[in-house]
Amino acid sequence: MTTKAEHIDTLARTLYGEAKPHDIQDATAIACVVMNRVALPNWPDDVESVCIQPYQFSCWNTSDPNRARIFKANGAWFDKCVQIAMKAVDHQLVDPTTASTHYHTPAVKPAWSRGKKPVYFTSGHVFFNDIDTKPPATAKDALNQIKPIGKTDTMVATKIGGVASVGIGAVSQAIETLEPAMPLATTLAQAAPWAIVAVLAMALLYIAWSRYQARKEGKI
Repeated sequence: MTTKAEHIDTLARTLYGEAKPHDIQDATAIACVVMNRVALPNWPDDVESVCIQPYQFSCWNTSDPNRARIFKANGAWFDKCVQIAMKAVDHQLVDPTTASTHYHTPAVKPAWSRGKKPVYFTSGHVFFNDIDTKPPATAKDALNQIKPIGKTDTMVATKIGGVASVGIGAVSQAIETLEPAMPLATTLAQAAPWAIVAVLAMALLYIAWSRYQARKEGKI
């Protein structure tokens, strides 16, 4: 059975990895998000389980560089995170987020936040209390919530290649129709298939490059 001290330690490390460094307001808000999840039936019912639930708080992801950092947490800022965690576990924090269960940095816009209105802001994150997204069960689910497959570079490149092929094919047919009346059309018609190949090749190269970049950044 996990002890109270272990719950506090796990929450403190979560705050150390998730909150903007030395930002008490941000760390307090994130601690409240954890406690709000504990209180709801669709999340685990204890602090440690909420913190380390797969694909939720990114600092616990095995591919996240912050994971190594939180295990080595120390110093004045970590001490402050421990203090905030103690108050949270003892239910002594006043929740400034009005029962928020989700947040993200201003630099991103996950799919689950679209059409939703933030209820609280810190210098590091924006917070939401009206998200009904089901907690992801796999890494794929988590990625789809952050960035649906249709919005990924791979799918965008595929769509570009497909649309370009159809467009150039239509142009090629139109040129062939005009061939008898336009000598130049013959040359263009002959070149059109190569143009299609070039566009598709560019799309495939972009797909390969985007997947390489995503793997490099730990996104796939």
